[in-house]
Amino acid sequence: MIIKVIPVGPIAVNCSVVADEKSGEAIIIDPGAEAEKILEAVKDFKVVGIVATHGHIDHVGQVGKLKELFDVPFYMNPLDKFLINDEIWSGFASYIGAVPCPEPDVEISEGDVIRVGDVEFKVLHTPGHTPGLCCLYEEKRRVLIAGDLLFKGSVGRWDLPGGNLVELKKSVKRVLTELPQDTLVICGHYDETTIGQERAFNPFAGELLNG
Repeated sequence: MIIKVIPVGPIAVNCSVVADEKSGEAIIIDPGAEAEKILEAVKDFKVVGIVATHGHIDHVGQVGKLKELFDVPFYMNPLDKFLINDEIWSGFASYIGAVPCPEPDVEISEGDVIRVGDVEFKVLHTPGHTPGLCCLYEEKRRVLIAGDLLFKGSVGRWDLPGGNLVELKKSVKRVLTELPQDTLVICGHYDETTIGQERAFNPFAGELLNG
């Protein structure tokens, strides 16, 4: 498995390109901005899908452009469809150069599997930041693409449309307790981390794990 993490846009969304070495197939996850940078990252692969961890415009801003270029399915949880072209984001969408986002071709939910050659991502529905936020977990390689659920030393916001603090706490506790401590966590923004590091040092973890 090859993973390229490309920070895109003014708030540095981590767009991930995940490829299977044998087949050369790849998926693009959270293409929020700067399509040109993403195209450069996938130039040696055959793109077979586009995935959004959730529907915020900074994570889906280039889905429409890339889907048109590659003619591949777009995967997202349907609970976030109300977010993708909401007028509340119109000013920010212009700022980051976002294009209209299509509705998902494939509606993903808990337990689904997204395959890219030999790579298998299990879908974990982890609401709280948004109703439909889904993490992608590659069990064999112990890699979690967490979207805006969990950050190094922090957690996702719950004060945006669709956010829910109670659900967020449940979801963060779930990944911190169910996944192996050496799991690599690729966050939606900022640095990568591990489950063990967040269990030990994330200031939100103590309350969640001991409450």
